[in-house]
Amino acid sequence: MGDEYRENDNYNYDPHTHEQKDGFQGSSDDLDKRIEDIKRLVVQGANEAQQRIKRVVDRAGGYWQQSQTAPMPHQPSSVEEHRIRQLANMWSNQNWRVARELGTYMEVRSLRTDEVWEVTLETRWETRTMEIINEPYQGRNVGMPRPLLPVWDYQLADVVGLKAPLTRTRLNDLDEVVSCTNCNSTGHVLCSNCNGRGWIVCPECKGRTKKRCTTCRGRGYISDVAPGGEKKPFFQRQADTLMRSVSGKFSDALDGIRQQGVPVPNPMDTDPASKGPVIPCPDCVKGEMPCTCGNGKRVCDVCEGARMALCNNCAGTGKLVRHREIVRSFDLRTQARIVGESVIPSQYLEKSHGDLVYSAEITEPLYADAPPDEVPNDVWRSAVEMINAEQRQDKPGIDPQTQSRPTLQVVELVRIPYTVVDYHYADQDYTLYIYDNEGSEKFYADSYPVRWDRIDRLFKAISNDLLTPAPGAAPGAPGTSTSSEESNRGYKAERTTGGYRVPIEFSPYEPEEEEGEKKPEKPDDNQGFNGNDYRYR
Repeated sequence: MGDEYRENDNYNYDPHTHEQKDGFQGSSDDLDKRIEDIKRLVVQGANEAQQRIKRVVDRAGGYWQQSQTAPMPHQPSSVEEHRIRQLANMWSNQNWRVARELGTYMEVRSLRTDEVWEVTLETRWETRTMEIINEPYQGRNVGMPRPLLPVWDYQLADVVGLKAPLTRTRLNDLDEVVSCTNCNSTGHVLCSNCNGRGWIVCPECKGRTKKRCTTCRGRGYISDVAPGGEKKPFFQRQADTLMRSVSGKFSDALDGIRQQGVPVPNPMDTDPASKGPVIPCPDCVKGEMPCTCGNGKRVCDVCEGARMALCNNCAGTGKLVRHREIVRSFDLRTQARIVGESVIPSQYLEKSHGDLVYSAEITEPLYADAPPDEVPNDVWRSAVEMINAEQRQDKPGIDPQTQSRPTLQVVELVRIPYTVVDYHYADQDYTLYIYDNEGSEKFYADSYPVRWDRIDRLFKAISNDLLTPAPGAAPGAPGTSTSSEESNRGYKAERTTGGYRVPIEFSPYEPEEEEGEKKPEKPDDNQGFNGNDYRYR
């Protein structure tokens, strides 16, 4: 601070207006007094913080003991309550958000049981289409065909199962012998390989009767033997033979590609003239040799020159047997409805097992006034409404023969019991729903005791103690506020990084401006001053 302070009789800094005035002769005694006041306020603030931390530490132990103190356990008064408490403990152990041992410490206020019903209807929809199939005539006599009926007028075999695959059923006594239109009832058609000519263009010479020499690769010359008749070693001759064989096969493959119009260079086919003297090729004339076809044509391999082939549709008989098949496709649709009042969402209830009370295939009309045994009237009435609504097929503007029809329906009625538990825990009231049959119980609750609730209250209590000022705290201490009179006297609080706000008192004395003297501009609050820097000039 000594570096920042400059004792000058002709220099003064105004803390209220942040202005500098010349011509003021300060007193060293007043400055020492200001320094002592600052020290006193800093020490007083540190003492206040120390007292507050000590008070929090002293009370934290008591709060922790209170937070760890569990409620009093409650004993069950009946066998049903004992079962409910065991289930609540199981729920709290499975769910980490619920308070531990909830069934032991909760105070049960009331227990009541109720039930809801789940009505499930599975409907198998069937769609029928008729297809005409042609097959070659086998020589079997065919009688007079019967009249053709609509697809839904035929009595077909029953299909077992809700999830049935696609089936085809051939209709008897509807076969017809017709002429094959593909061969015009002759049994023969032009050969597709040679287009009825009996021959094809030679694939080797492309009709030129000559082809490229394989020895010289069409150059007309080959490399001469080694000068002086020098004989090569055995392994070198074997290597040269292998290289010529590989190069020949690779060149043949590239030649096939070139014949299709793709110019592909052959890196293995090098010019023998670049390696030494050459001689004319003994196997060809100017790089070409005669083709084995002789005339540029080859006999067709399919018809063998007959120009005709058997018709594939009628197998050469010239006749077809036309029959009809009914194609049946199936689609399974499932509907579920919860009957009864319950706070538990329906998506949770549909995943439960429950007790299956009624299950049957719908083979005859059902009546709402005749419910089965152990099934309530409202549940049965709802099931009959679902079945009748699913069987309706009133779709105007669509041919009834092309519409899908329900051919199999299975209805199931499942009873789902549940228990409503009203209990008291930690000065609050809660409600727990336990549903599904015994052995597979499930739980639902809108609100429940949180496992970390007491720890949360502990931290809240400690935070409140930190924010509460100590009795008799000095003005300007942490957590206190200065009065308007003190602020008028020049108390200014600067924020310190990571600490308390320590008030700094400045002198209220303002020297008078001399005549003709100009005030310097007010410095920016964001420049030259921070929470840990106090400068006097």
